[in-house]
Amino acid sequence: MTSPAQGEAPHPRHQPVAAAGPKTMTDLLTLADPERTLVNWLLRQRGASLADIVAHTQAEPAALQAMLDNLTATGFLILHEDADPAVFKPNLVSRRPRTMPEKLWKAVE
Repeated sequence: MTSPAQGEAPHPRHQPVAAAGPKTMTDLLTLADPERTLVNWLLRQRGASLADIVAHTQAEPAALQAMLDNLTATGFLILHEDADPAVFKPNLVSRRPRTMPEKLWKAVE
């Protein structure tokens, strides 16, 4: 088995999401199963604290914190630190806004 450093592309499920910022529901498909399951649960809960997430997942807090940090860095979650305790909320939009091509704008003018 070769590593990505040796020229082979990593599995598509494990590729990092390029840009941080709001994601769409389609972007969830790029996540690994545990991450996608967690974000889906957070969508239904409309956010949760670390303690709530640990209680729900029954996972190790250190591993869970690493997953939450990754999801926050890639733009799937936002950490609201103004709440006590801090709350992780999904950062998803219903869909990306459509942009009109410049060529079309020039044709309208």
